Amino acid sequence: MRTLADGLAQKADNFLLLRFVAASLVIYGHAPAITGGAAPVDLFARLNWGTYSGSIAVDLFFIVSGFLVTGSFLRNPRLVDFAWARAIRIVPAYAVCLVLTAGVLGAAYTDLPLREYFQHPDTLGYVVRNLKFDILMQWQLPGVFADNPKSDVVNGSIWTLPAEVRMYVLVAALGVIGALSWRSLFNTVVLGLLVLGVLYPEQTPMSNPREYLRLAGLFVAGAFCYVNRERIPLRGSLLLALVGMAWLWRNTPVFPYLFAAAEVAFAFWFAYNTRWRGFNRFGDYSYGIYLWGYPAQQIVAAHAGGLHSHGNALAGFLIALALAIASWHLVEQPALRLKGLPGKLAARWRSRAPAPAPDRSAT
Repeated sequence: MRTLADGLAQKADNFLLLRFVAASLVIYGHAPAITGGAAPVDLFARLNWGTYSGSIAVDLFFIVSGFLVTGSFLRNPRLVDFAWARAIRIVPAYAVCLVLTAGVLGAAYTDLPLREYFQHPDTLGYVVRNLKFDILMQWQLPGVFADNPKSDVVNGSIWTLPAEVRMYVLVAALGVIGALSWRSLFNTVVLGLLVLGVLYPEQTPMSNPREYLRLAGLFVAGAFCYVNRERIPLRGSLLLALVGMAWLWRNTPVFPYLFAAAEVAFAFWFAYNTRWRGFNRFGDYSYGIYLWGYPAQQIVAAHAGGLHSHGNALAGFLIALALAIASWHLVEQPALRLKGLPGKLAARWRSRAPAPAPDRSAT
């Protein structure tokens, strides 16, 4: 039986393409709300799956993140290196997005005089508050997109970033106590978290907002798959079975768990079993598309308010893709070149440290 361990051993995957598709699905999923419900509605909603494409896309992001971030810690368990690697991957592009949204996009689309807009405390507050990765995020900029159907949110996609950061902390904590490298301990912890989440969801640290609990469960599922990679099968028949079971029980309490299991199976089947990997020649544009998709769609809605959801999604995607390409080549990729900086600084400090005095106690 081919397993996840075999997939990892082949040194090639399609995670870049999977995340690109997921980021694009987020744009598609947001379009009905941004256009004020202009038809057509989301495909998955029409098929009566009890969810929509944007939610599925975010699920895939967290499954893949749990898998890859866990592997990253196990390959380099130094806490400083891990924290630095996570920070330079998520913060620079996010900070640039917030600054440009508040300083350029906001100035272009506010209905306030520019002087009043820039003097308003919520303009700078949008950047400062959202950079704290706190659950109490600021969604509006003064007077920006005030006439859009979705006037109360400038960028609705960023709500997941505080949850992502909290998951990094969880991985670091599990790594420090040795649970990531001790399979039986990790599985016991995961079982305990699952019981806690199912029976006492309000008692979990990720229960506010409630959607964080679902994202945490999917992230942990991805981490579970990495720790148990020798035992996780990569079989299309398993994926089809889980999808079929989820469909048959879609109106029952077990549906969320069956659907989540199908999402996990799909993520790794797609990453390791799809043969074409030409997309890997391009950059990792998924994060930039995710960050810029919602503002891009709001721009489209501001200029073409009568455009239906599919038209808004397509136009928003093209704008977001252009911004994502710029983000990758000008911000994200240069930042990632600094990944080894803590180790280099530590080595330089050690090389400059004075040599210990010789031990003369024996003379």
